[in-house]
Amino acid sequence: MHFPLIRFTVALLLLTGCSGSDVSKPAPIASSTPTTQVAYTVTGMHCSACAQAITAELTAVKGVNSVQCTFESKCAVVELTDPAAQANAEHAITKLGYTIVPCAVPTAAPIQAAPVQPADPASSK
Repeated sequence: MHFPLIRFTVALLLLTGCSGSDVSKPAPIASSTPTTQVAYTVTGMHCSACAQAITAELTAVKGVNSVQCTFESKCAVVELTDPAAQANAEHAITKLGYTIVPCAVPTAAPIQAAPVQPADPASSK
């Protein structure tokens, strides 16, 4: 039996997939072009659907590579392949009725998996 592998998989799923956060992360477009990240504090979001609407609008903007926007953080982080697209990204958010203020790009803490205990050889018989 592969109990250690199952435990690791379950622990990994619990740590990464069940956080309760509604993070929208479209897959980045493969590109050799350097990117720039900008972040905004978004005022006026009332629920996770607001974050989804912002994400949808931003992903449609030419020059936007990826978007992270959550209701919980009230923050939108936009990765741009073209710095000139920043004004269009800002307009995409404000035309939805939200107010934005530039802020520092948050640094993500690394995900730390829970240690996996080795299976007890006596219990696998």
